[in-house]
Amino acid sequence: MQKKNDAMGKEQQPIMVMPYNSVEEDEIDLRELWAVLRKRKRLIWLITGVVTLAALAYVLLVRPVYEAKGVIELAQIDKKAVQNANDLKQKLSFIYGVNVKGKKREYPLVHAITLPKKSKNLLVVTARGYNNASAKKKLESVIEYLKKVQNREIDIYIQTQKKSLALTIGDLKRNQQLVPKIEEDLKNYQQKLLSISKQSAALAGIYSIEIGKKQTELNNIINKIYALRNTQNSIELSISPLKIHKTIIIGSIEELDKPVKPKKRLIVVVAFITGLILSVFLAFFLEFIQSERKEP
Repeated sequence: MQKKNDAMGKEQQPIMVMPYNSVEEDEIDLRELWAVLRKRKRLIWLITGVVTLAALAYVLLVRPVYEAKGVIELAQIDKKAVQNANDLKQKLSFIYGVNVKGKKREYPLVHAITLPKKSKNLLVVTARGYNNASAKKKLESVIEYLKKVQNREIDIYIQTQKKSLALTIGDLKRNQQLVPKIEEDLKNYQQKLLSISKQSAALAGIYSIEIGKKQTELNNIINKIYALRNTQNSIELSISPLKIHKTIIIGSIEELDKPVKPKKRLIVVVAFITGLILSVFLAFFLEFIQSERKEP
């Protein structure tokens, strides 16, 4: 019986009891914090209200900024961009001061120039101004500049191709003019060959050789004329509207009805939360200083 009671005693686990003082201290701390907040509530609401009103005054006084956006398709020749899109983006960013740090820029301005992913001939340009009209006008100036730069490259290409075309046409005319003369010489040799073939075999052999030469010359000129005509057609096609696409804006310029800056609701909400946090911190700080002074 004694052994059984010992075994039962060993199986029982000690019960941990949380001291009442620790729970009481937690409750006291929370109550003290709440008491501090209630005590300093006027200060808290005052600071929060001042910060919120300051933010509200800011969003009401600052001039709104509007945005215009356009997607520009760059000029192409035979489906190849006249200029590298990334190089053109860097050039425009430098000219219009995009992403320039430490320099104040006045509206209207070019806000951003981006390249859509997996695109080699598109640019997205965003302009901003104090109204939609000024933002749109700024964007149109960028488009006109692009057209001017790229049209210059296209004009140079067309002029070069036209010179090549003129040379090809001139060469074609010269070869075409040679054909009747060679055909006439060939006909004369053939007639002479028929008239003397029975009298002089040696002379007939000479005429036969000359006829072969003329025939070869005629064939070469005809082949050359054919090649020149193909070249002419290729050059004419290369400068046709089917192969040359100038800089255009895709669709129309996108204008937003509401300003992009300032974001009034966000600014006011952030100001309210910031003021509330600062005021609560200040309340606890003042309470800490006051308690330090009361200590001996």
